[in-house]
Amino acid sequence: MSVLRRKRKGTLGEITLSSTADIAFLLLIFFIVSTVFAAEQGLIVILPGKQKDKTDVVKVKESNIATIRIHADNVITLDRKPIKINHIKTVIQDRIMANPKLVVLLETHPDADYGMMVACLDEIKLANARKLTLKTTKVKR
Repeated sequence: MSVLRRKRKGTLGEITLSSTADIAFLLLIFFIVSTVFAAEQGLIVILPGKQKDKTDVVKVKESNIATIRIHADNVITLDRKPIKINHIKTVIQDRIMANPKLVVLLETHPDADYGMMVACLDEIKLANARKLTLKTTKVKR
């Protein structure tokens, strides 16, 4: 009796890696195209046009200016009187009703917290103040 031996037919199977790079590239393209990027909301401020000469400067009476200062220690003052941030809206609204020509000057110390400046700016916008000036100076009380 002879035992029949089976002959092996070469190697079983080989995984080709040539298309792996193509698949990875297609997945990368798919995720880049299908990703929704969040649009950042910034501060919307309309800036004035360029001055033609020095005579374009508008002089405003002292009585038409409301000066809000944010000091280095984050204390807020309105015309040199301390004010809480949540009272700014109502005070500015009342002053605009009394004087429609009111210009709000937001003066911030460079060492003050940026969030305080943004919060004050938000309160001023909620008060519907359309004439606004931003200034950065080292103010002493």
